[in-house]
Amino acid sequence: MTEPGTGLLGGGYNVPMSLVSRFAQSDLHPDPETIESVRAFVRWHWIDEDACTLSDDDDIPLRTYLLELKHKGLAFEDRRRLLGSILLFYRWGRACNLVETIPEVSFVSRFEREKIQRRKEIFPDNPEAYEIARLEALNNLVGKLNRAVEIKEVLSSTLDTVLEALNLETGWIFLLPVEGSPFHPPYQFPPHDFALAAASGLPPGLEQNERTFLCSPGDCHCQDFFRSGGMKRAVNVVDCSRLDRSAQAEGDNQGLRFHASVPIFFAGKPGGIINVAAEDWQILTASDLQILSLIGAQVSEALERARLFDLTQAQQRRLESELQLARDVQASLLPQEVPDLPGFTIAVEWQAAREMAGDFYDLIEFGGGCFGIVAADVSDKGAPAALFMALAGSLIRTSASPEKNPAETLGEVNRRILAHSRSGMFVTVFYAILDTNTYSLTYASAGQDPPLLRRSSRKIEKIMPTGPLIGFFPELQISHGNLHFDKGDVLLIYTDGVVDALNKNNEHFELERLQASLKNARGGTAPQILAELSADLQDFTGGAPPFDDLTCLVLVCNR
Repeated sequence: MTEPGTGLLGGGYNVPMSLVSRFAQSDLHPDPETIESVRAFVRWHWIDEDACTLSDDDDIPLRTYLLELKHKGLAFEDRRRLLGSILLFYRWGRACNLVETIPEVSFVSRFEREKIQRRKEIFPDNPEAYEIARLEALNNLVGKLNRAVEIKEVLSSTLDTVLEALNLETGWIFLLPVEGSPFHPPYQFPPHDFALAAASGLPPGLEQNERTFLCSPGDCHCQDFFRSGGMKRAVNVVDCSRLDRSAQAEGDNQGLRFHASVPIFFAGKPGGIINVAAEDWQILTASDLQILSLIGAQVSEALERARLFDLTQAQQRRLESELQLARDVQASLLPQEVPDLPGFTIAVEWQAAREMAGDFYDLIEFGGGCFGIVAADVSDKGAPAALFMALAGSLIRTSASPEKNPAETLGEVNRRILAHSRSGMFVTVFYAILDTNTYSLTYASAGQDPPLLRRSSRKIEKIMPTGPLIGFFPELQISHGNLHFDKGDVLLIYTDGVVDALNKNNEHFELERLQASLKNARGGTAPQILAELSADLQDFTGGAPPFDDLTCLVLVCNR
């Protein structure tokens, strides 16, 4: 005959029934009071009656449940009858092969007779002060956890506050490396997957041999219960198997034998345990356990924030590393050294406002005493501008030739950019061919800030644009110009990052200051003049980081 009420597990019903319902319809014929007692415990332990799954570790929650009822004033005889009902439920479960053992709770009456001292005696004349102190401790902990961003800081603050709130001295925290757990190097996991993440006030018996009794493999009682999924809230544990192992090895545990435990969850998954130890078992009240459960929930949230912070930091470090690598790659695309120009000296300064820049320059050696000089500024900043810079720079270099005047080269570059790019970005370019044999310069300026030519008389001339910017108009209307160098003439080519540089008063450096700086420069070579210009700019900005990408190229005729 099939047992009544077994549902899909045993036939007779089309819908699975809860274990309580199956127990109620079993051949034991429990009375309504017994069924209600079982149902009350099941709802306390599993919340949802349909989620009830019996476990060999259910002695821990059962003991905690009975303790809560005691604190609520339920008489001992009533608790004993209730216990008998629940044990009958477990005997039925064992007969149905749902559980192998029946919870061991014979200690209840013995400790009832011993009249365990409760910690509320800390405030014998004012019990309310005890509750206020605990709530203040919880409030302080919440504040600390909200400010904490590192895992060690979270765990240390938690353990110290818990011990202070419960007037205890010893505690420790275990964490599991489950998915979602923030527990990672520099922590090192022992062979046992439960790692000791924090500890405070450990007795010599647990401190000895590098805390071997806490860290050694093999689950202790609370870990086994936690791993099985039964620890859903703070519970009192009868005894600590790790303290027992230490005592058996004649370790000095300073009278500690028992502990209470509170679970830690990561994204809803079991991730760790907070243990607080004491000399007497079950010294914590139901209210204490509720506070512990609240603390466990706060720690879970704080550790999740810490995990996200660590993840963000790791991603930021990775991004910074990648950006630095990209910056290095970009810098490697620029000339690594200036060429030797007969009759001239040349110097260049290049700065990126961000990790990557849209400014670039190039010095191309054509042979026969001819050299290409390029200074350009891509619209926008950062990585997009840097990528467009690489495109524009490569097109200019591959198109440049001493047989073509600069205007023809820039016209070709404009067509090729429009054919290859859909970004909507553009670039301003000053491109010139220097002939060191004739001391002449042929140039084209596509929307670039006007280079400044300081004659040996110190008169400043502006080299105005000969056409619009590149990458915008299908047909680039641009022309070229020519100039001749005499000894002592200085050509300054720059991007708008120079004249747009800001000081602390939010004022721009502007073209007038640049002209004055160039006019007053006393150096005789390009590096000397560039150093003076840079010093004037630094004095103006107060050493602030560049507002925009900056390129400054100085060419001096020294024949």
